[in-house]
Amino acid sequence: MLKIDLKKVLAEFGENLGLELAFDDDGVCVLTLDEETPIAIRAMEENSSLTLSSAIREELPQSLNLAQVEHLLALALDPMERGGASPVVGRDAESGLVIMYMVLTPSVLDKTPLAKSFEAFETTRRAVATMLDEQVEASSPIDDHFTRMWV
Repeated sequence: MLKIDLKKVLAEFGENLGLELAFDDDGVCVLTLDEETPIAIRAMEENSSLTLSSAIREELPQSLNLAQVEHLLALALDPMERGGASPVVGRDAESGLVIMYMVLTPSVLDKTPLAKSFEAFETTRRAVATMLDEQVEASSPIDDHFTRMWV
């Protein structure tokens, strides 16, 4: 199994940002962008991987249109198409938070600088947040079907 020196990867990333990253006892460091958008980086030494995560919304919109659902479903398949290292969106059943996360495996970290993965994560996070903020103008029968099934 490929092992990556996470301390080195994270130190280089911190240098790129001009920050010294501080991790808690659970291996989590939270970076706050734009003074309001926290992104957590979780270091998992046992398998040399990192997870990036960020809450996108406090809850799902009351109704989603078909295009929004299709975007979320397509995003969920990206890791399969790309062999991992692609953000996906989920909903925490307990809190209701809509969360985006991305797992960076050793093979990804070996080939792609963390700064590049972080930038891709943040770009996707902003795009999904914007897409979820779009107002649903009128529901169609299929939109109502998805609302009843998933919400």
